[in-house]
Amino acid sequence: MQQTLGFTTLGNGSEPVFVLHDWFCDQTSYDLLRPYLNTGFYKFVFIDLRGYGLSKSIYGNCTIEESSRDVLAIADKLNIDKFHLVGHSMSGQIVQYIPTEAPHRIKSIAAICPVPACGSPVPDDVMEQLENIAKGDIINGKAILHMMTQNRYHNWFVERKVLQWFNCSSPEARVAYLHTFCETDVSNLVNGCDIPTLVICGDYDSPFYGTERMQETILKDFKNAQLVCLPSGHYPMEETPIILAATLERFWESITAKI
Repeated sequence: MQQTLGFTTLGNGSEPVFVLHDWFCDQTSYDLLRPYLNTGFYKFVFIDLRGYGLSKSIYGNCTIEESSRDVLAIADKLNIDKFHLVGHSMSGQIVQYIPTEAPHRIKSIAAICPVPACGSPVPDDVMEQLENIAKGDIINGKAILHMMTQNRYHNWFVERKVLQWFNCSSPEARVAYLHTFCETDVSNLVNGCDIPTLVICGDYDSPFYGTERMQETILKDFKNAQLVCLPSGHYPMEETPIILAATLERFWESITAKI
């Protein structure tokens, strides 16, 4: 029997927004963003994927298909028919895929510093290093976080994030999701999708998530996509939460105005 993932809700508005987290943290990565969200007009559903946060004890294959079904199961549980999607980094790929399972239920997609639908393949030696990090290599985990923010922050920022990552998730899930977002290519399934899509990049992010990569991938896959860059690294919900909240709300307002 399928278990319902752990989630929390915020707001009582009539516009539902489902929010998914990245590889390096659970839903608490959005804690600094929450005070700036419009809870009167929107209802936010923050979801913990299998092996993370409130779903840490829920095991699975951690595939993009499984994650998609899990999100739709929460929507069914809450009796929500149509909703907006927000995904960050690895879950940015998941929110691109969900419309292939339920195209008429998705109002919009906001992909923050996302993995493209084609995935982020890496050489075998890099995969081995990433697996070691996922299993508990804090030193190289901190090095990745510094790279994703162009060394703009002191060491405690990245140390806190790595320690939280290891605390809020299981190593098995971290390794499984790593292989999913590196090795899964669903670009042929999403190509031509006309759901309104916002792609958000960080000016100080790694080139793997930069504007050029997004223009070559997501903006070609999605017919109704737009690109916005924020003055942050890979974690705008923590680095520039007020700007991110305003950017998202402007996007959602443009969608609801057309409905």
